[in-house]
Formats: sequence, structure tokens, C-alpha cells
Amino acid sequence: MKKLFNIALCALAMLIAMPQQAEAAKKKEKKAFEWEMPELSGNADVDNYLLKCDTLWTKIKSYSTDITFYEMAEITVTNADGTTEKTYQMVDKDGVVRSKNLAFKQNMDIILAYPDIVLKLTDLATAQLAAVTAAPSLGLGALKYGKYIKAGPKIIEMGGQEMKTIYKRARAQAAQIKALKEGKIDDAIEKNTEVQAGQVEAGATSIRQITKTKEDYDKELAAATQVDNANSVDGMNIPEEEG
Repeated sequence: MKKLFNIALCALAMLIAMPQQAEAAKKKEKKAFEWEMPELSGNADVDNYLLKCDTLWTKIKSYSTDITFYEMAEITVTNADGTTEKTYQMVDKDGVVRSKNLAFKQNMDIILAYPDIVLKLTDLATAQLAAVTAAPSLGLGALKYGKYIKAGPKIIEMGGQEMKTIYKRARAQAAQIKALKEGKIDDAIEKNTEVQAGQVEAGATSIRQITKTKEDYDKELAAATQVDNANSVDGMNIPEEEG
């Protein structure tokens, strides 16, 4: 009897725990925040704030989705006679050799744009205070626009974190490409962990290993060199890091 009681007690405990586990799973699956621009309210302070939210969100999302981080790879080139030689190049996700200059310029675009993003994040915080003060004048509309006004801190938090990560990776890869072009292979390899930081899909942060035939390598390198020549960079000076 005691054994049956213990079994029943365990079963009851499991039944009680199941809804709690399901609720916890739902919380984990909570939809990621996404900004959606509402129609303008007609109040200058509120609308100014909404437009700032929309502009900043669009800019942050474009940076996070449009930037392509190439990766440094050690390529083993197999010659026609079977001998091999090693070289280091920037490659895309498919392992195709890409232009170092174009990759460097893309990273510099992010680096140079970052201070303006930081200013816009600060400006958004100031604009929110004005919007909060002005919201009661909307009457019943204050309820409708309240959730949008509350979105500002989320954009500031998410945008700040996301842009900081992108900025640091861009700086690391710009430095890596500079070292690679200068033939400082050890320095370039050392930067790889920073370049891949926080990227789950990147897996191990060691240098990617690729094997190519001499014919394929020469063809890819020629195409990359052509793009390099069309995208020359002077000095490769990387500005000091922003706070």
C-alpha cells in the first residue's frame, strides 16, 4: 500500500510540474522584439520620437543583416605535379577567395558609422522624455501610443548591444585584413578569435582549412585581385576605438 501511495504521489508531482514546465518553455520561446512604425499621432513631440525610433531601428537592422563578415582561411593549393603550398586569404562562407580591399572598406564603413549610431541612441533617450510628457495630450490615443513610446528603451538596449558587437568585430577584422596584407600572418591569425566572437554559427574560432587545386585557386585569386584593384585603400588607418 505504501508503495502504491508513493507511486501516486510521484505521478501527482509530475502532473503539477508539467504545466509549470510548459509555461517555462513558453517564456523561453517569447517572440523577439520587433519595431513596427505606427501612423503618426499628430503631436510633434510624440511623432518626432516615433520617427527617430523608426530611423534608428531601420539603420541598426540594415547593419546587422547587410554586413558580410568574410573569414581568414589557410588554403592548401595542390599543384599539377601533386606538390602543395600554403597561402592565407579572405574567403566567403563557400570558401571562395574574396577581395581584401572590399572587405576592409566594408568594415571601415561600420567603424566610421558607429559614433553616429551612439549619438542617435542618446538622442532617442532624450526624445522619449519629451514624448512621455506629451502623451497625455493625446487623450485616449495615449493608450494606443503608450506601447510605442515604451519601445524606445528596448531599441536603445538591443541596438546598443548589437551595434557594439558588430563594431568590435569590424575593428578586429579590419586589423586582421591589414595584418594579412602586410604579410603579418601570426598577427592576422591572433585576431581571428575576436572576429568570430559571439558567432554561434562560426563554431571553433580556429583558422578555417581549405584545399584547392592550383587552377581553381588561380581563377579565384585573379577575380579577387581585379576587385582589389577597383577598390584601392590608402594607408589602412583604423581610428581609435570608441568607448
